[in-house]
Amino acid sequence: MAAEWIKMRVDLQTHPKIVRILSATKSDKFRVIGGLHAVWCVFDTHSVDGVLNGYTPEAMDSVVGWPGLADAMITSGWLEFDGDQTLTMPEFEAHNGQSGKRRAEDQKRKREARKSPQSVPNQSENETDGLRTREEERREEVKDTLPSEESNQGKPDNAPAVPYEQIFDAYAANLPLLPQLKIKDKARKDLIKSAWRRDERFQTVEFWEKYFAYVKKSHFLMTDCKAIGFDWLLKPANFKKVLEGNYHEQQ
Repeated sequence: MAAEWIKMRVDLQTHPKIVRILSATKSDKFRVIGGLHAVWCVFDTHSVDGVLNGYTPEAMDSVVGWPGLADAMITSGWLEFDGDQTLTMPEFEAHNGQSGKRRAEDQKRKREARKSPQSVPNQSENETDGLRTREEERREEVKDTLPSEESNQGKPDNAPAVPYEQIFDAYAANLPLLPQLKIKDKARKDLIKSAWRRDERFQTVEFWEKYFAYVKKSHFLMTDCKAIGFDWLLKPANFKKVLEGNYHEQQ
């Protein structure tokens, strides 16, 4: 019988959250990756929904043998603590649990089917799968990882769910010199959601990476504007002006 497994992203060692944990723990990246793997395995073994009742940060540290790791993960957004006796892993089902594994296996099966036409039952099904882009598959997976109440907030049925954490990460990675976010509350998520739903062009993580990278090219925004930060950049009026190039020097 095959051993159980969890998903780990290929760019994990350069992920912005890894950098924050490195800074908090004063450790090397390979020890951090090993520590994360240990924590994720605890969740995979003892939780079906990403919630561990009866666990505190200190209890998790004791289980994995690394004092301070849980607090570092909480600070980076990879863990949440209710202040009492419960630890929660955001986006648990994207990488852990049977549903995450089923999605990974299904994607692998489709990729192999596209490479081997003989294994596909009929040509029309193969052509349909072939039209799916990586972006569509990514949107589908992100949608599955967000809380179910997201679908009850007036979102059009065909709009992809908002990948808040990935947008927060894109800001941190592209604009490290600007004030970094310590609080990712509903107000900030509402700013993202408002912009996300305003135009289909804004509904990819790639757009947000390019947006923050574009901000970085503005001398005014990066040096002269003292009020700039995440909230300022996502306010509708400022967001529109940035996109229109109002803060960028004429080439």
